[in-house]
Amino acid sequence: MAKTGATDGSGPAPSTTDKVDLSDLASALKGDALDLFTNLPADDRMSLGKFVSSGALSADELNDALSSALKSGRKKAFWQTAKEDAEAGRSPDGAARQQSMKAISDRMESELESRRAAMYAPGVSPQDRLAALSKLSADLKDMQDSWDQLAGIGMPMKAYTLKGGDERFFATSKEQAAGQKFADLGFQSGSFDKVLSTLAKGFAQKYVSEEGKTEITIGPAIR
Repeated sequence: MAKTGATDGSGPAPSTTDKVDLSDLASALKGDALDLFTNLPADDRMSLGKFVSSGALSADELNDALSSALKSGRKKAFWQTAKEDAEAGRSPDGAARQQSMKAISDRMESELESRRAAMYAPGVSPQDRLAALSKLSADLKDMQDSWDQLAGIGMPMKAYTLKGGDERFFATSKEQAAGQKFADLGFQSGSFDKVLSTLAKGFAQKYVSEEGKTEITIGPAIR
């Protein structure tokens, strides 16, 4: 569907009933919706205003639809920001570390099987068996410590969280319904999408830096 208010012949011709006082509309918006609306270029604001003046949406529905769009954008931007932040902290030798960890695990399994078999072979005295078991435990601990170091056990890591009830990210059912009604009107605008993305990304990055991530430490592996 052509963007409402297009002047290239692809949209409906403007009429007196399509006109809306954008200052009156802006005064009817609040919070997230007003923030998004005031950052839009004039053409987008006019197009949204015509939805209201034509009766396709009430001002309250437009308010809820814009709020829903911004909250959805924030969630998407939050997870993208978290992903980028996590990937930036990864070591470039991750694949090599995984191979080394697998080699250690394989060696531990092999040593455990072969040396236990030797301990319980016929003719091995209880004293020799006990000494061999002690040596095996020490060797396995050294290998486990090497595995832990490669895996980052005991090193601080980042955990990213979004609280389910945080209304800055999660639209109410009323906002979701208005958002769907707005989407059904077929409004499309690259400039709208760009402004929405910029605002959402800026909010998500600020949230991540201030309260959306915590440091956790993975404990030692279970022996």
